[in-house]
Amino acid sequence: MKQVDDDLESGELNQNQNQANTFRTRRAYFYWVTREEGSFDWFRGVMNDIAETDKKGIIEMHNYCTSVYEEGDARSALIAMLQSLNHAKNGVDVVSGTKVKTHFARPNWRTVYKRLALNHRGQRIGVFYCGAPALTKELRQHALDFSRSSTTKFEFHKENF
Repeated sequence: MKQVDDDLESGELNQNQNQANTFRTRRAYFYWVTREEGSFDWFRGVMNDIAETDKKGIIEMHNYCTSVYEEGDARSALIAMLQSLNHAKNGVDVVSGTKVKTHFARPNWRTVYKRLALNHRGQRIGVFYCGAPALTKELRQHALDFSRSSTTKFEFHKENF
């Protein structure tokens, strides 16, 4: 009986090890979207730490400030130019105060999903949304649409507040 138990235990261990090895996070994309630039203060230290320690480029971070003029507007172009100069000189974004450059307006989520689907063909991508309920429907729908129209499978998860 002991031999059977040992075989069962080692079989379970091997199965659990195989399951753990089949799902590893290889890349993470973080999108912080906020109306006010002051909200970037919440995670400024964390974003800077990630930017400094992520030598292999596993985590790609994007900041969006929606209260600034739309991208392409002459006023936002001036801010973007100042941002680029400051970032090149000091390594810090003028809007967020982090090493992560800030974009203006809302992200084009369709473009984001499309890029992910093209860059990760045949893979599974977990989408984790935390925010107001208004954006949930759009993000879930893109996950469904791109899962159907590409070989990439998006799994949508959310937490609303």
